[in-house]
Amino acid sequence: MALLGNGAMVTWHDAEVAGEADFNEWHSKEHLAERVGVPGFLRGYRFVAVAGAPKYFVLYEVEALATLTSKAYLDRLNDPTPWTRRSLAVFRNNSRTLCRVVASFGHGGIPAFMGTLQLAPAEGGREQLGAHLVGELLPELSTRPTLLAAHLLEGDRAASGLATEEKRLRGVPDRAADLALLLAGYDADAIRTTLAGPLAAAALTARGAAPARTEGIYRLLHCVTKADLPT
Repeated sequence: MALLGNGAMVTWHDAEVAGEADFNEWHSKEHLAERVGVPGFLRGYRFVAVAGAPKYFVLYEVEALATLTSKAYLDRLNDPTPWTRRSLAVFRNNSRTLCRVVASFGHGGIPAFMGTLQLAPAEGGREQLGAHLVGELLPELSTRPTLLAAHLLEGDRAASGLATEEKRLRGVPDRAADLALLLAGYDADAIRTTLAGPLAAAALTARGAAPARTEGIYRLLHCVTKADLPT
């Protein structure tokens, strides 16, 4: 698989301008390493939007969905550092979903750009949509010029809805995605063309998707793996 594990956490959010610089420092210099240091966490990224919204996209690859409900991770969520407490106060429009990796095609490694698509199946369309994405479209997209990988994640609403101190500090309930489609590459224009073509709303509603969706294209800001942590 192109992703390192069988689980993932995906978060999209904006940040208050007054605290945005401090948020980026916190995320790079404390939070990424703290999270990747939790047992079962494998790699973490922060991206910034070049098209679409919200402004930031964060991805953590983990061994399994159970990693994201483990005692080690929940203990961390319920004991935030002072810098975490300050930073979470600037989050706005937060969408956070704990996911199973349904399918992951293409090359591993760290991409320069990531296209993201939050979507859901129409009533009765889940099987048709899944068969189209996993059996046909995503394997083909991952082989196109400048595109590196394509992943489909399925959100778990029960796991995503667990109450924690960090969630309380954000002040409002997180939204959660039913499905998240990630398209990695090194050319933002190719991702834009794909989102407007084979991944366009009309193309996917014809294959069982609901019309509502949220899409964006994001540029990598920082990535941390286990190998980057202090020994």
